[in-house]
Amino acid sequence: MLTVQQLSKTIDRQQVLEDIDFTVDSGEIIALVGRNGAGKTTLLRTMVGIIRPDKGDVRYGPSSIFEKAELKRDVIFVPDSADALKHYTINEAAALYESIYPSFNRSIFRETLTRYNIDNKKIRQLSKGQKAMVTLSLAFAVQAKYYLLDEPTDGLDVVAKSDVLKLMIAQVEARNCSIIVSSHQLHELERIADRIIMIEKGRVKAIMSLEEARETSVKLQVVFNDQVPVELLERKDIEIINVTGRVALFMAKERTKELDTFVDAHDPMLVEEIPMSLEDIFRVQLGGEASVF
Repeated sequence: MLTVQQLSKTIDRQQVLEDIDFTVDSGEIIALVGRNGAGKTTLLRTMVGIIRPDKGDVRYGPSSIFEKAELKRDVIFVPDSADALKHYTINEAAALYESIYPSFNRSIFRETLTRYNIDNKKIRQLSKGQKAMVTLSLAFAVQAKYYLLDEPTDGLDVVAKSDVLKLMIAQVEARNCSIIVSSHQLHELERIADRIIMIEKGRVKAIMSLEEARETSVKLQVVFNDQVPVELLERKDIEIINVTGRVALFMAKERTKELDTFVDAHDPMLVEEIPMSLEDIFRVQLGGEASVF
């Protein structure tokens, strides 16, 4: 089990992480979401030991990654750019990984590249989608227990995104490894994540499954007999998504009997609960448009 304990970090006198606590079990895919500057990348870099925290610990099983350096061979961080490897050919990058990680399996790496028709070239000569597949294939060929991925599908086309997601799921199913993925592509995370960790201003805002989030929050489409009540539009506990004529579409962070009673008191023609997407949950929990990270 991976355990993050009271993790805190200040950079340039700014509190970037504050008392972060959570655990990750084997075989889990965790979605790490938050607005721009929330601390997601700093958290991932600290979890792999690149950044040392001011307080707290990251433990893999009984041991701290800051005290037992060999643990880093079983925890792979994949940044959002392949620039560190851009001057290497694919084979040279594989040789580098092989020299660092004793568990690196070159045949698994080559098998993945063959499946996606990627030839040996300088990595800087590859398309963005090919670069993503190469960096992920290098990481997964290490056969580690934990993978920390920072924006793995950013800027990729639809086909490349699908390939990356399939590769991630296949690794978890085949080896029961765990993946923590930070991304602003919420519709993609919704398809693969077992749990969601929401970060706000360096603190954990919420940890939940999508099902739990949907039980906590609610999205309603209400058709009123007359115009939409002004009192509804003025409520502070809901977010109005759209009002068209007599129809109001809105979300509430919390389901409450008081809200149900309020809506019923206006004797609406129709009340329909709409399934909440991860983007909806992001907006209602963290505020603002989900695409603004």
